[in-house]
Amino acid sequence: MEKKSEQAKVRKPELVFYADSILLEGPHWDAENSLLYCVSIENNMIYAIDPETGEVQTYLTDGPVGCAVLDQEGMILEAERSGIFRIDPRTKEKQLVAEAHNDERMRYNDGKLDPKGRLLVGTMGYEGTYEGEAALYAIEKDGTGRKVLDGLTLANGMGWSPDGKTLYFIDTPTKKVGSYAYDTKTGEANFEKYVVEITDGSNPDGMCVDLEGMIWVAQYGGGKVCRWDPETGKKLEKIRIPVKNVTSCCLGGKNLEYLYITTAKDGETEEELAGGLFRVKLS
Repeated sequence: MEKKSEQAKVRKPELVFYADSILLEGPHWDAENSLLYCVSIENNMIYAIDPETGEVQTYLTDGPVGCAVLDQEGMILEAERSGIFRIDPRTKEKQLVAEAHNDERMRYNDGKLDPKGRLLVGTMGYEGTYEGEAALYAIEKDGTGRKVLDGLTLANGMGWSPDGKTLYFIDTPTKKVGSYAYDTKTGEANFEKYVVEITDGSNPDGMCVDLEGMIWVAQYGGGKVCRWDPETGKKLEKIRIPVKNVTSCCLGGKNLEYLYITTAKDGETEEELAGGLFRVKLS
C-alpha cells in the first residue's frame, strides 16, 4: 500500500529561484507579503523572494547565516556568525538581540519561531563536527535565552504539531526525527520517542509540519523530500527533486498550497540546479 500511495502522486518540482548558492537553507513563508525567505549560509546572504514576480530583496550578513524568520512585528529575526539580530526589512536597520553561545567552534544553524513567537535555534560545528557539543536554544522576545536541548551534534530541522504541544526535532547524525512534549508557556521540551528513521543512507535535514499534522523531511544526499505520519512512522509520499542535496522545506502560497524546497551543492558533481529553490504544488 505504501508503494502504491507514493507512486500515485507524481509531483513535478518547479525551479523558483537560482543564484548559484552553495548552501541554500531555511525557507520561511511570509504570508502577509507573499514572500519566501531563505538563507544562503556560506554566501552570507538572506533572500526575500516574490515567487510570482521574481523580485528579490537581499540582506547581507556578517558571516554564515543559519536561519531567518519573520517575528510577530514583521521584523527579520536572523542568526549569523556573531549572534542573533533583528533587521527591519524596509530600512535594513540591524540590531543585536542575543548571543546564545560564545563557542568559536560552533555556528548557528536551523531556527524557527515556536507557537508563542520565541525563536528556537540550534548550533553545529563551524569547520568540523563536535559530537555532543551542539545545542538547541530558546530566545525570548526580550533577548534572554537558554538551552532547550543539549548533547547534540548537528541541530537541524524542527516543527510543531498543529496544537503546539509536540516539537519535532532532528539531530542529523541520529538519522531520526524525535518527538518532544513541548510547553509553549516556558519553551521547555522533553523527549518522548523517535517517530521517523531514515534508513536509505541519506541524512534528515530540515523539515516542516503540514496542516494535517504530517511531517515533511528533506533528505540531504537523498534527492527527495518525504511526507511521514508521526503517529505510525509510515512514509506517506515521496517527492523527487532533481538535486542530490535537499536541505529544507516549508509550506507557502496564498492557501499554503505549495511546498517550497531548498537545495545545496555537493562540492563534487556538477548539478545544474543545485543550490536552487524549488516548489511543488500540493493541492
